[in-house]
Amino acid sequence: MVLVAVPLAYVPQVARLLADLDARQRIPPVPRHRPAPERRVTDWTVDELRRLGQGRSATHRTVAVVLDALAAEPGRQFTVRELSQVTGRPRQKIIGAMAGLTRLLKAHHDYAGRGLPFERVAGRSEAPRELAYRLDAERAARWREARPSRSAGNRSP
Repeated sequence: MVLVAVPLAYVPQVARLLADLDARQRIPPVPRHRPAPERRVTDWTVDELRRLGQGRSATHRTVAVVLDALAAEPGRQFTVRELSQVTGRPRQKIIGAMAGLTRLLKAHHDYAGRGLPFERVAGRSEAPRELAYRLDAERAARWREARPSRSAGNRSP
């Protein structure tokens, strides 16, 4: 560093010049590219589905009844209104359970590895703005195995 006398009127311009020169001299930092975490995707096992079905919270119970209904007709897409009719649960109760499900799965199950226990589908032709839910045949069979004494008709809480 060298001290240089500069007329007071030129100090702002000299300061800008020094800042520009300093910026040109700096080597920009190398951007860090973090590898995306490897997402391990495994399907829901019968044991994990059984554990989900045995949960005691209101969300657990409502989701279990919804899964019973979905498993009764694998591949069929159900809207919340249809699930309400099939399960006998109020629409708001189903909506509330679905809203709290991700938090519940993150806290008690391997949500990052398994995702949701059913498939969420955006819009059907007759209800394009409404989400629908379904289970494929394989997962429906695992759910039924996990809950052999239950069926969509059994609406106990």
